[in-house]
Amino acid sequence: MSVFRKGVIAIVGTTGVGKSQLAIELARAINGEVINADALQMYTGYDIITNKVTKEEQSSIPHHLLGTVSANHEYTVQEYEQEALAKISEIHQRQRTPILVGGTNYYVQSVLFRKSLIPTEDSEAHTSPKEFEKQYEAKSNIDVWEELRRNDREMAEIWHPNNRRKVLRSLQVFYTTGKKHSEWIRETQEARQNEETLRFPALVLWLYAEKEQLDLRLDKRVDKMMERGLLREVEQLQYDTKGNGFTTGLRQAIGFRELTEAVKSPNDESLLKDGVERMKTATRQYARRQVAWLRNKMVPTCRDTQSKQTTAHMFVLNATNVDQSAWDKNVRSVGIDLAQKFVCDNSLPNPQSLSQEAAQVLTMARQQAVSALAWQRHLCEVCSTSEQPVWIHGADELRQHRQSRRHRRNAQRHSKK
Repeated sequence: MSVFRKGVIAIVGTTGVGKSQLAIELARAINGEVINADALQMYTGYDIITNKVTKEEQSSIPHHLLGTVSANHEYTVQEYEQEALAKISEIHQRQRTPILVGGTNYYVQSVLFRKSLIPTEDSEAHTSPKEFEKQYEAKSNIDVWEELRRNDREMAEIWHPNNRRKVLRSLQVFYTTGKKHSEWIRETQEARQNEETLRFPALVLWLYAEKEQLDLRLDKRVDKMMERGLLREVEQLQYDTKGNGFTTGLRQAIGFRELTEAVKSPNDESLLKDGVERMKTATRQYARRQVAWLRNKMVPTCRDTQSKQTTAHMFVLNATNVDQSAWDKNVRSVGIDLAQKFVCDNSLPNPQSLSQEAAQVLTMARQQAVSALAWQRHLCEVCSTSEQPVWIHGADELRQHRQSRRHRRNAQRHSKK
């Protein structure tokens, strides 16, 4: 390749769709190096519950930011942004191409785009989210929410009082930066529209799989994780991170919460069976959220760059069929062809021309990125009681709620009355 382009390739998609495999295949074809963009794979050890790529699978391809953080450390996206940008600079200096790969989409977006993060931790004087939360341990959810409403009414109207972490996040933004969270969001949106926020020329490859086939693959992967010794890792993780909540650090890994009771009662087969089923359900739900993020945020954000000097080209590769021949035809060969053209700064095809599936997925994506300020709260009168109203946040959550077993059951009772 006669021309070297200081760009970045990002491989995104749901969990269990083959992102790591494609990253290695691309790195081998275009002289690239892989940078992990999965929040949980940053942590040392626990290779099963975090689904890390093994040394054998890495095939001597350099991998960065993989298994570098202690299990007790609550790693932040701000830390990741700084470390990933440093690695990208090093790789560019070696005349090689950085390949971001992982399912934590806001990690990828924070690296590719400036002003995608609110600077609440840009100096040593700022407290971490965990330290900030400790200052409010004695206050109830409603007390914390009322404090937010006094300082940033717009964000308070978005978050449910019981969504304590989101409420505290908005409060921390206000107290740390001296500016309302809602103002930061609005200014960030304006910057994306009017400024060059993309740091590098980017090729974003979205590995997409149809829901039914993906669900089967995810269920089988959970079974395989159990065979490899997932229960032992969950038990060890309980000791290594004792005292931390379910929503901090490595304990956020799907499987920890679901299998905790089974580990405590190893002879109770019903608890184990229930835990595995709940893990499968949680994995499928996580994949749905990843798809929603890509459709609602990543696609329109990349699309906005087409009128700018530095552009992000996003393509959808059909990874529904995992047979080797189908993978080579629909994913590997297409991905390598796009990557080679991108690195050589050659013209790329129309993203919707790759396949019928690609055109359909991109057509379904939003034209503009969804903003938290655009969310609306909805009261579900069917599921609410006088003592406990049920508030739903945003159209996507409303659709999910209406499809839930709880809502359908309550709706049936309501119609009978």
